[in-house]
Amino acid sequence: MLKVEITKRRCVYINFTEDTPPNRGGFYCQVYDDPLMNYEIDGFTIHAYELAGADDKKRNAYIIATSRAKSRLR
Repeated sequence: MLKVEITKRRCVYINFTEDTPPNRGGFYCQVYDDPLMNYEIDGFTIHAYELAGADDKKRNAYIIATSRAKSRLR
């Protein structure tokens, strides 16, 4: 799980699940308001083509997820 600071007073928590065909190699991300994952507030997909050629796909997925969460939840 990834903790992302949206503002100085708000953090969200992103859970990553390896996606299935036709997006094998990508991730489905669920965004929660709390670390116990009780309150889901958003979800999005990181497509496999966005991670193509990356040496560390999980790290790149974290970078993409952080950017998306900040832009969607501000």
